[in-house]
Amino acid sequence: MKRSYLIGFAVTAAALGLLALAAWRFFKIEPAVKHVPPTREARINEYLALDRWLEGSGIPVRTEKSADMKTISQAAERRIFMQSSLFRWSDEAAEHLIQWIEDGGSLFLVLELSRWDDEELLLFLETFGITAETGAAKTGADSQGRHYDSQSPSFDRGISLDVQEDTDAVTVKDWTGLTKLVQVTRGRGTLTVTGRPRFLLTSYLDEPPNARLAWVLFAAPDNAPEETEASGWLFIRGATKVQGLFGALFRQGNLTVLLAALAVLLIISFWAILPLFGLVKGGAAKPGKPLRERFLAEGRFLKHYRALETYRLAYVAEIKRRLARKEGVSGEDDALERALELLGKPEDVRSSALLERAFRGEPVKNQEFTEMVRVLKKVMERV
Repeated sequence: MKRSYLIGFAVTAAALGLLALAAWRFFKIEPAVKHVPPTREARINEYLALDRWLEGSGIPVRTEKSADMKTISQAAERRIFMQSSLFRWSDEAAEHLIQWIEDGGSLFLVLELSRWDDEELLLFLETFGITAETGAAKTGADSQGRHYDSQSPSFDRGISLDVQEDTDAVTVKDWTGLTKLVQVTRGRGTLTVTGRPRFLLTSYLDEPPNARLAWVLFAAPDNAPEETEASGWLFIRGATKVQGLFGALFRQGNLTVLLAALAVLLIISFWAILPLFGLVKGGAAKPGKPLRERFLAEGRFLKHYRALETYRLAYVAEIKRRLARKEGVSGEDDALERALELLGKPEDVRSSALLERAFRGEPVKNQEFTEMVRVLKKVMERV
């Protein structure tokens, strides 16, 4: 091997080695992160992760869109999660709920800002020594100097609670010192009150503080009812409205402009797609080729592929069809005899022989084929 080749090979190997070393020292392979948007089921049900977690732990989950006193009395479950705006409050319904809790029921009540004008709800909370206040800007009295605590569960920022001193209750505060969740024991049951439970939502439940609080309230064995057959949860909650494409268009844009643009687009599309009938203005019609030229072209094509017999077969078949329809002649021999009669005496013997060969399908030379077609054409004209 030449010395120049060895030097070139060594230089190339050294360069590749340096590139590999640089790649190993300064670069690393990172897995590609692909953002997968939540499914429609997850967008409609913001408690989907909680539902699957409970069901995976062997705790049945049942959901209702609204409830009244009859729904509570007929429910087999002894643990109920209920949004305050989805319950038909009345004095009788409030008294029934109180008795239901005292008899061993566990009610998780979610307060909503849209139902603060419901006197029955407020009186129901006062019965348990609970008062609720609104105001997102409010902070706890001992919040001065505090910093955000990542170990604090996620609560509703717009609602805070207060409990009377002589109430047998357990309270949970956020990092500002405001009471966000209250659990009161009454008889053999409990009432848990909070604002919108952000710590239960799918987007927050995976955080350790939220998961611990959710487990204590919903899955801990100490909170399970005595009846094993009624150990599931009944959720009385609404679904989140998912807005589609057309809803977003109508909300963001002007419907009149959209319909007008659509009409103009349809008119232009039909105008461009629909064909014009008749001749184009200013264009002259091109005359077609004479019939004789067309037959000659067809004949040349058939002759090139040795298929001139197609003409003979077509003439003979048409002559037989006309003889059968007009004169009732049937059979090969009878049709040939009648064709010879129609050809007539003035014709020479050669024409009669070509006619017989045409009917019997005997091959002819190329020079005789044109004359045979002429004879067949004459017979067909006389039928």
